[in-house]
Amino acid sequence: MTSTISDSLKRLSAVTMLVLAPALALAAPARTSRAMDYSAANSPALGGAPGALDFSAQLALDIPPSGYSVGPRFTGEVMYNLMDLAPQLRLSLGGRGSFAVHGGDFVSLWLIEGVPDAKIKFAINDIFAVYGDFGLGFAIIHSSVDFPGTTASTSDDTLAVAIQFGGGVSYAISPTINLLGELRFNVYTRDGSSTFIALPTVGVQWH
Repeated sequence: MTSTISDSLKRLSAVTMLVLAPALALAAPARTSRAMDYSAANSPALGGAPGALDFSAQLALDIPPSGYSVGPRFTGEVMYNLMDLAPQLRLSLGGRGSFAVHGGDFVSLWLIEGVPDAKIKFAINDIFAVYGDFGLGFAIIHSSVDFPGTTASTSDDTLAVAIQFGGGVSYAISPTINLLGELRFNVYTRDGSSTFIALPTVGVQWH
């Protein structure tokens, strides 16, 4: 299991650098050329202004229940910035879709989900914000088992309720691009409850 996690971390690091490199390259000139005249109340780390849309792409190591190995989770999110609850506090509504894959000893599992959610973001200063969100939706979970020593196998597809909640930080590297880091818990009501933990989660948000 240790070697599996180590290999997954190496792969995640390599892919993360490939994902973030273009954003960092584009953001660097903008970051150095713009005047740093933002305040916490209008911090770009909060995302777009009320009435605008935020888009993000995220990659995570997904830690499953025992019996499966750690695998990747790919996530896309679209959020509508509904209103400012206070000068530094913003409410957004939207949804996220995720795809995760896991293996194990003679077993495999993948899941795909769609979850509407609500997010509250708080600007600490002109470039940093923290956020938390909660969502409720559905997931399709596919699992299969191969029987050792035979060619026989069995599989199952289940529609489950998906409950997800988490929190993170947003760092503005340009007026329109933020780096994201978060911890997320995904609970699926399939034959009881199964909890998957997405840690670490890194991503890019643009608006």
